[in-house]
Amino acid sequence: MFKKTKNNEVHAYIMEQIKDVEACMRSFENFIRAASSPGTDAETLEMLCNDVCKKEDVADRSLRRMIDSLVGTSFLPSSREDLIAIATSCDKVANKCESVALMAVYQHFRFPEDHANDLLKIISITHKQFDLLEESISLLFAKFGELLKDHAILDQVRDLETEVDIIEQNLYKDIFRMDMDLAHQTQLAHYVDELCDLSDQIEDIADKIQIMLVTRKN
Repeated sequence: MFKKTKNNEVHAYIMEQIKDVEACMRSFENFIRAASSPGTDAETLEMLCNDVCKKEDVADRSLRRMIDSLVGTSFLPSSREDLIAIATSCDKVANKCESVALMAVYQHFRFPEDHANDLLKIISITHKQFDLLEESISLLFAKFGELLKDHAILDQVRDLETEVDIIEQNLYKDIFRMDMDLAHQTQLAHYVDELCDLSDQIEDIADKIQIMLVTRKN
């Protein structure tokens, strides 16, 4: 499907975009670590949030370059659509990082210290998911036949999403047992939901890749 022609430029551009999304995730992880520490002041959080926003902007520009690179390639229209769908879905991961960081800053939001480790586990697992996703996207170009025969790497992405689901469900139980008003409990639950949505988005991209493989399998 992906032969070594001008199409290699597309490979380079999409991997550049993935790297930029991953850089945004790293900045977001730094933000979450700081936001989970009671000693972090508002100015530091805002600075870290700004870094997430800058990285998200870089990822946006990479996405546009990747889409432009498809012009003049030998990809079939369906393949172009699939690649754009994968790339735009990855961009939404960076968008989510930005929106969650901004929400925390604007709301002066801090998660209870007792559960800070749970947030860090979620973001750590999510980063592992994205690393596997990055590898699978590279395989689409470098070793499409092998990925077509064995897509266990996509199952690994889903397994990690299940781990996040378990942490998320336990957090919900703990949140609504906390001695605080319902409005505050709902705010905490919403923050957890938004954070865990990153993992869901990455799982959805893995599903898109598997659908792409299935529709091209003889």
